Amino acid sequence: MIEYVYNTLRNGLRKLDMKLERAKYGYIEKLPKNIKYFDGGMYDAIYESSCKWPHNTAFQYFNVEVTYKEMIKKINKVAMSFKALGVEKGDRVTICMPNTPEAVYSFYAVNEIGAIANMIHPLSSEKEIEYYLNEADSKVMICIDVSFSKVEAIFKNTNLEKVVVVSPLRSMGAMVRTIYNLAKHTKHIKQTREVISWNKFMSLGSQFVGNPHARVNSDDPAVILYTGGTTGTPKGVVLTNMNFNAQALGGKYLVSDILKQKNSMLTFLPNFHAFGLGVCTHVPFYNGMKIVLIPQFNAKKLKSYIKKYKINILVGVPAVFEYLKTLKLKKNDLKRIRGAVSGGDIVSEVTKQEINDFLKAHGSSAVLRNGYGLTESTGGVVFSTIEAAFGADTVGYPLPDSEVIIIDPKTHKEVPLGKDGEIAIRGLTVMKGYYNRPKETAEAFATVKGKKYLKTGDIGYVDKKGIVHFVTRLKRIIITNGYNVYPTTIESVTSKCKLVSKCTCVGVHDKTRGEKVKIFIILKPNASERAAKKELTKIYKQYLAKYEIPRDIAFLDSFPQTKMNKVDFRALQNM
Repeated sequence: MIEYVYNTLRNGLRKLDMKLERAKYGYIEKLPKNIKYFDGGMYDAIYESSCKWPHNTAFQYFNVEVTYKEMIKKINKVAMSFKALGVEKGDRVTICMPNTPEAVYSFYAVNEIGAIANMIHPLSSEKEIEYYLNEADSKVMICIDVSFSKVEAIFKNTNLEKVVVVSPLRSMGAMVRTIYNLAKHTKHIKQTREVISWNKFMSLGSQFVGNPHARVNSDDPAVILYTGGTTGTPKGVVLTNMNFNAQALGGKYLVSDILKQKNSMLTFLPNFHAFGLGVCTHVPFYNGMKIVLIPQFNAKKLKSYIKKYKINILVGVPAVFEYLKTLKLKKNDLKRIRGAVSGGDIVSEVTKQEINDFLKAHGSSAVLRNGYGLTESTGGVVFSTIEAAFGADTVGYPLPDSEVIIIDPKTHKEVPLGKDGEIAIRGLTVMKGYYNRPKETAEAFATVKGKKYLKTGDIGYVDKKGIVHFVTRLKRIIITNGYNVYPTTIESVTSKCKLVSKCTCVGVHDKTRGEKVKIFIILKPNASERAAKKELTKIYKQYLAKYEIPRDIAFLDSFPQTKMNKVDFRALQNM
């Protein structure tokens, strides 16, 4: 109870401090045309944020709020602890954590000392963790307690020297820890010379004498993130300080209405994903915003997240927004939502309109905007302004000092405006390369008119206004009887059926056609398969060419998911 009163009083005084600090420092809303990008590391960039807005809340974790000033102090302590363990500039430190304060502190502390953060999924298998550790030759690891048993099993197969084990409950505050039932979430982990607790790790910092900060350049590697591995062995994508800092500043330039200091963002997309680490963590920190850390997202709690944390910006994958429109809300429950951004996949025109109508009906002025990018481009390189928010396949404009062109996938020659082809990118957010894979790195790029572009493996086009449109994944194109069929087109048309809740389209092997079109459908409550098939037959005949019409229609209760919570197309193809 005492802690609760203390936190309430502390947060109230902080809000008063924030008003005084804003008046003192001010904020430049518009950036100059010739943008001067930050010269230094990701830590250096948010250190500047802490100097401008020391008393702003940087993040909230359950009932605990941490200011920028407090966050930097904690990062510095963690940096000293890393130095006490012998971590040097250029070393790879593996972070296997969900979105917790310790994950934030560890990531930026690694950057502060000039090391490289090797980010991996806590739900990875034993062999996957072993592969990631050996791929980066990592000697130090920060690990969430629920994943430690897998690390323990493969420890001897790696070069690990130290594992720091963290509980997600550690930073929640006493009252919330009690509610979450500590015994149910954690188990005792025996500490050894190689395995230490977070508290022990933090105490080591007092043994380090000196300044842990290392001078890093913009082009220095900062992060290793891993591709999904859907076409083979996962590759480590090396991203630089400039990649992330340019995204953060360029985003402010392109979507300044969203990236305002006064806005707060729900951060549940994970830090081991480029979208989560870049757009949902570093971008708001760079711009003095507040983020709400959610270590394990539960869609059923979305309503309570919005109401409890009073967030202004909602960023998520399409499934989150599809779930949003099913919530029972009062007229003004979404009035604080000023921005809604979807990434990771395209949203059908019908679904987008339904979401926009839902937002408006519940008090929000926001319209759903798409973003576009991939791990190799720091998770976000195209952002949607309001004027580019409408249309089924629009994803927006490239960031400043970035360029998107459309090329022929086979010849690599640029195609005319308005014509489909492979999306290719160049600019400040493009990766340095794949870790220790020069051949794969070279293959990822194409030279067009003397310039090097990253091939995305996605099909799209650019219109006369310069707006980028996403059509489908290159690898998802279905070739049936020699004809190209775009799954997103089939999905968009299928969504016109009022009985359909969700759908996804894949190509499956067929002896006579090569591939045939198959659609998987989740129906709305109380809808019958027979009625849906009857209505879809009419819709397909009206909107699709004969070769595009699905040969198979399958009904499911849910779609199989990858670890990144995306639809597992490979699993569907094998059904």
